[in-house]
Amino acid sequence: MDGGEERQVVLRFRDGRVVHGVLHGEFAPATENAVAVRTAGGDLVEADLDTLKAVFFLKDPRARALAMALGGESSPAGGVARVEFFDGEILRGTVRRYAVGERGFFLEPLDPASNNERVFVVARAVQSVEIGG
Repeated sequence: MDGGEERQVVLRFRDGRVVHGVLHGEFAPATENAVAVRTAGGDLVEADLDTLKAVFFLKDPRARALAMALGGESSPAGGVARVEFFDGEILRGTVRRYAVGERGFFLEPLDPASNNERVFVVARAVQSVEIGG
């Protein structure tokens, strides 16, 4: 991620728990097995990727408000995808890179009004992925 920038994230666990906070350290799903988040209360929560459903990277509210005031944001590049999770939740967005067998992939929401800049979808939490449909 970017240098000293605080990244607001939401961890959604496979068991339904949700943790809001600031990313602590780098998010490197290709090489790391866990993600760490500092909550508003100051607690450090470390989560094993295999226990997660997804990691939601939130848009900066000021940048989002400015982009919406100026006529929206540009459409994300990549193939349009429909992701269905094991619990029935469906996300739609664009995917730049998807490979079976990897830990997961990034999805950028299609809806410019979404609070999410992008979502890291954990492969073990997915029921199905359709790209290009």
